[in-house]
Amino acid sequence: MNLLISTFFAGLIVSFLGTLPPGVLNVTVTRITLRQGQWSALGFVLACGLVEFVYSYLAVLITQLVVQNGVIRYLTDGLTAAVLLGMGVYYLRKPVAIPTEHQHKTHPFKLGILLSLLNLAAFPFWTIYTALLIQKGWVSLMSPSEMIIYVTGIAIGTLLGLWVFVWLSSWVRQLLANYYHRIDQLTGLLLVGLSVVQCLVWLVNPL
Repeated sequence: MNLLISTFFAGLIVSFLGTLPPGVLNVTVTRITLRQGQWSALGFVLACGLVEFVYSYLAVLITQLVVQNGVIRYLTDGLTAAVLLGMGVYYLRKPVAIPTEHQHKTHPFKLGILLSLLNLAAFPFWTIYTALLIQKGWVSLMSPSEMIIYVTGIAIGTLLGLWVFVWLSSWVRQLLANYYHRIDQLTGLLLVGLSVVQCLVWLVNPL
């Protein structure tokens, strides 16, 4: 039972934290909230959660095919460190870009589906992190029910992360307008720091 709870919350927490850095989805849901209200934003958020559920489920299936290999398990730490470093460098080098006031005419739910499907980075993200969480013993995916619990946690984490931007929409819009580039820099520094920590973990835990 404890491992089931850990499996659920591991997916939820990683998903929630992964949703917080400024990006297309959270900027868009902020705009929808301000222009069309929370009910419209809810449709967008639910669509994003649905796609995240499907992407993470497919990522779990792929992960199960490779995680049993000892070399793959060892390389997961190194690959995770590389991905974190790459993402950190991307945010640090990202040019200043203030969110525009472009008006989306697409229905919020359909827009959420479309933008989430285009967010292909979610697929390798969950493949890597699922393998890492399994390796650390924080997640068990030995049965279909455990897989459903895990990806449900991921979907709920996405919903909660995006809802933060709905709840704080007015403040978030002003923050994004004034400090968008600074947030990118802080996100980049955080990711680079996590990459260094993960690299140290990789080096001190040989096969």
